[in-house]
Amino acid sequence: MNQGILKKQNILPLLLILLLSFASLFLIFNKEEQPIQDEATAYQQIFIDEIASEAKILQKQTHLFASITIAQAILESDWGRSDLAVEAKNLFGIKGAFNEQSSIMPTDEFIDGERITIDDSFKKYETVQESMVDHMEFLKGGTYEGIKTSKNYQEAAVALQNGGYATDPDYAEKLIQLIEEFKLYKYDK
Repeated sequence: MNQGILKKQNILPLLLILLLSFASLFLIFNKEEQPIQDEATAYQQIFIDEIASEAKILQKQTHLFASITIAQAILESDWGRSDLAVEAKNLFGIKGAFNEQSSIMPTDEFIDGERITIDDSFKKYETVQESMVDHMEFLKGGTYEGIKTSKNYQEAAVALQNGGYATDPDYAEKLIQLIEEFKLYKYDK
């Protein structure tokens, strides 16, 4: 009988160790990958830093808040990672041709409240700076007059949407949210 009790006492810790090992392996292999926030924040800040100085220069020339320019670039180009941004250096989703250069890309449009995907021709630039300067030229059009008289980025975002910049009914709200989340308003000074 003493040998039976000894065997049970030796097996219990072993079983407990095995059970904990299997549980640990299960958790390790079934763990969902979480994005590392520091890397995402670092990447986002790098993108902002790359375009902020140009946006501030253009603000002095055109009175379009730098925060709006940066937020539009973020939203339209997915932080510079969209196919259009990578292939055509087009950060703002501006359609047409630039110096007779364009790229055909799929785009989501809202027509009668319904989101559809179509292929369209977008301007292709040699540099991001060309894209930013052309964006300012594009906004000199008559439908965007309200931008020039906007007193803050909120008014400018609404003026962009009212001017027809995007078909997304939540466009102004998305710009404002980006500006506030990433404190882009600090570039307006």
